[in-house]
Amino acid sequence: MSPRSGPRPRLPRRRACAASSASGSGIGTGHESATARKRRDEIVTAATEIIATEGIHKLSLARIEQRVKMSRGQLTYYFRTKEGILLAVFDRMLARMFEEAIAEGARAGLGAPGEGRVLERVRFALDKLMATGGTDTADLRVLAHAFLAQVRHRPDFKAKLAQVNTGWRAHVAADVAACGVANPAAVASVIMALFQGLTEQLTVDPDAFDRRAVTDLCLRLLGTLFEVPS
Repeated sequence: MSPRSGPRPRLPRRRACAASSASGSGIGTGHESATARKRRDEIVTAATEIIATEGIHKLSLARIEQRVKMSRGQLTYYFRTKEGILLAVFDRMLARMFEEAIAEGARAGLGAPGEGRVLERVRFALDKLMATGGTDTADLRVLAHAFLAQVRHRPDFKAKLAQVNTGWRAHVAADVAACGVANPAAVASVIMALFQGLTEQLTVDPDAFDRRAVTDLCLRLLGTLFEVPS
C-alpha cells in the first residue's frame, strides 16, 4: 500500500461522524444525495413499522438492521442512535397526522385553518376522536410518553415536545383569534388540554366514559367562550 492510499479509509469515517451528528435528531445535513435520503427514509419506515406492529419496546438497532438489510456501521452513518430514529419517526407521524386532519377538514367543508370556525372544527375533531377511540394516534402517544419519561435526561426530547406543543398552540390560537375571542393563546391551551386528556383516557380505556355525553358537554363548555355578546 502506498503512503498516499494509507489514510483513505479514515475519510468515510469522518464523513460518517459528521452525517450521524447532524442526523442524531433525524434531521439531514441539507446536502444529502438522493440515495442517502432514500436510505434514511427506509430506516424511519422500518422503525415506524416495528413500533406499529410489535410495540416501541421491541424497537432496537438490530431489528431495524434486519428489516433494511444494513450493517450497524451503515445504519449509524444515517442515525447515530436509536433515539435519533425515534425523533425522526415522531416527526413523520406528526406530519402525516396533521396533513390528514387538514385534508379531512377540507373534505368536510370546514375550509382552511385560520378562518375562525373553531367550534365547527372542534366538533368535527371530537366526532372523529370518539369514533376511533384515539387508535389513529396511539403510536404517536406512545412516543410522546417515551419522550416525556426522558425529558429530564434528554434535552432533545424535551425540545421536540415543546416545539410540537408550540406549533399546535399557535395553529389553534390563530383560529380562535379570527373569532375575536380574547386571549386566544389561553383558549388554545384549554382546547389542547381537552383533546390530549380525552385521547389519553380512550387510548388506555375505550369505555372510560359516555362518548356522546362528553362530546355534548365539551361543545357546551367551549360554546360559552364564543358567544357573541347581545
